[in-house]
Amino acid sequence: MAQVAVRQFAGDIRFWEFGTGAVRVPVILEPADPQRNQPVECNALTFGYEAGDDISVVSKRRDARYNQPIHTETLPGTTSVSATLLEIPPIILARILYGSASSATVSSGTVTEAVHEVTTVATPFQLPHRLLTGTPVLEKVGTPSNTALVAGTDYKIDLRRGQITWVSSVVAAGDDIEITYTYDAHVATTILGGAVPTKSFYITGDMQDRISGKNGELRIPEARLTVDGEVDWLSSEPIQAVLTGACVVADGEAAAYTFVEYGASA
Repeated sequence: MAQVAVRQFAGDIRFWEFGTGAVRVPVILEPADPQRNQPVECNALTFGYEAGDDISVVSKRRDARYNQPIHTETLPGTTSVSATLLEIPPIILARILYGSASSATVSSGTVTEAVHEVTTVATPFQLPHRLLTGTPVLEKVGTPSNTALVAGTDYKIDLRRGQITWVSSVVAAGDDIEITYTYDAHVATTILGGAVPTKSFYITGDMQDRISGKNGELRIPEARLTVDGEVDWLSSEPIQAVLTGACVVADGEAAAYTFVEYGASA
């Protein structure tokens, strides 16, 4: 007798963000992973379908056939996917902010006598680097010689963020400042938010039916996802993000998504 087909799936869900052309960017780049993309902790993965419009052709013949359907058809609908993520890597954080993210690895180094124009003294001045070390040397550029600035008297500096706050009238908007500093190596991720409501992702799932032991391979060539609902950054609970959107039948693909189940033969 065949085994009763009760299902309970577990899976390693991986996301790749669409880059330029054929480039696919791993959401969690991990060189040690077989696919160089670590699975995302995913609490739920749900497929949906919204049926298309109904088309009906009716008869205009006399008597009882009048207005009776002689042909009906339902147009193809929209397939969608919704993923509830417990893990929020930078690319997914960019989705929460409806923006795009870029990351850069910055090696430690030294900046010597770099000149910056002070555009305003009302807000902190952001240096190009963060995680500064030691005590930076600041001078106001002048003629015939520069004027040394005193920490705590003329300015305060946040070494971690690389920000300078002006606290005296010695420095004014439009002045040029010469600064020398060192900084530690770090990884910087910049998110430009509020301008990209939807992003395309390539999604795979290395699945296992925990009841039968059979394996499965889920593949979604293109899902155009946005954040569903609001996300509270200051919640007392860890952030969970729900990404949802349409599955697209991409060029060269036969369907919006495919699932292959396989196991050893008897």
